[in-house]
Amino acid sequence: MSVKKKVILSVSIVVPVIVMIVCLILFAPLPMHIDWDSIYDIDNGVVLLAPGEGGNDTDAPALAKPDAASDWKVLQFTDMHLSEKNTGELGNDHTMREFIKAIEKERPDFVVLTGDIITSFRGRARAVQLCEVMEKLGVYWAYNLGNHEGDEFYKLPRKDLMNILEQYPHCLSEGSVKQTKDQEDVWGIGNFVVNLLGEGNRVVQSMIFMDSGNEMTEEDIRKYNIDPDKERTDDYLKESQVKWYEEQVRKVNNDPLHPVKTMLFIHIPINEQKNLRYIGADKDGNITLPGEDWAFLDGVVAKNHEGTVIGKVALNNAWNLIDGSANFEGVCTSAHNSGIYDKMKALSPWVNGLFCGHDHMNDAVLYETPSEDATPIYLAYGLCSGYATYNLYSKNKTDDPTNVKKGYSVIAVHQDGTFDYSGVRYDKNYEVLHLIRNSLPYSA
Repeated sequence: MSVKKKVILSVSIVVPVIVMIVCLILFAPLPMHIDWDSIYDIDNGVVLLAPGEGGNDTDAPALAKPDAASDWKVLQFTDMHLSEKNTGELGNDHTMREFIKAIEKERPDFVVLTGDIITSFRGRARAVQLCEVMEKLGVYWAYNLGNHEGDEFYKLPRKDLMNILEQYPHCLSEGSVKQTKDQEDVWGIGNFVVNLLGEGNRVVQSMIFMDSGNEMTEEDIRKYNIDPDKERTDDYLKESQVKWYEEQVRKVNNDPLHPVKTMLFIHIPINEQKNLRYIGADKDGNITLPGEDWAFLDGVVAKNHEGTVIGKVALNNAWNLIDGSANFEGVCTSAHNSGIYDKMKALSPWVNGLFCGHDHMNDAVLYETPSEDATPIYLAYGLCSGYATYNLYSKNKTDDPTNVKKGYSVIAVHQDGTFDYSGVRYDKNYEVLHLIRNSLPYSA
């Protein structure tokens, strides 16, 4: 056989094998071990109303309850990081067991996932499996894209992930490109609104979801004079998104007799959340305040495995922190300020707050003191929900090996638009930490 024929034969054998291997890696199931027979429909009675359907006079999908006068219960999970690691106490199997258990225990009306959920290179199989879990639970849900969805060439592209989500009837995420009133395309994949209805089909809370992106582009880095060697290049909400956000808030508040509060859900935190900082000790063990307008929080410290204090948490004096919440790592946000917080303040009568994820050891709930007779605008981290991610103990910031700070957050929306917010710790036997009650900082 000639050399040419040998080469052709070799290629004809090798190429199909390579294609088959790639297909297996990308598309074949990489199952998390889920007890499918134990999952049941929580049967909460919530129904979905399309715009103009059944009394939904908004132009966004709306959810309605059989008991229209009762509170809404919304669960927020974030940063589950369903990657390749399945087994063990710090694997996906553990994460999914707790996730399913929480939904069956709480019987929520709506579930929100604020990003970095499907992070496996076999993301297609992961996404389908998650969607099928949610369908079997029978609960409506929405998914924000995080910075790690589609962040590498071998991962499921963000648009493809959104296309999969949209196929499932209980997932309310939308990947279509939105437009502002002046016909400008809104940046991002996954900018959408879900309204919660109360008595008389009146909107009691409008939930706005936006794509906070992945990494700043080289063009943006140059445009905003960012030094990537010294400053963070996490992505940010674009001008078109901030404009669209304002339009959604104003649109749902077209009746002055019935003001509607709104909540914003994104993945990457915003600049103003840096008003609380974790400060680690230097090589000499010193922990220094960032400025004279800052103060350390009493009793909020990080200890290494030997019990030595290695870090403290400092708060800008112009801001307030809800007791029990804190940051134990830096706030990973863009060096460029998108202006979304200023927009939220300008719309403050209609805004409850912002809810994000991204930083796995931060669960701070920050707010500025509002004007008289107003409630604060909260900037809130959800509790990290994934066991496969780093944690306080793995980062040597606690001497308690059980203190991994994993769980979820609960939002209870009342008929008057006020809300309660609490964190639930998996690793503390489902301990509940009350943070906000009736839109005011919780006090026991």
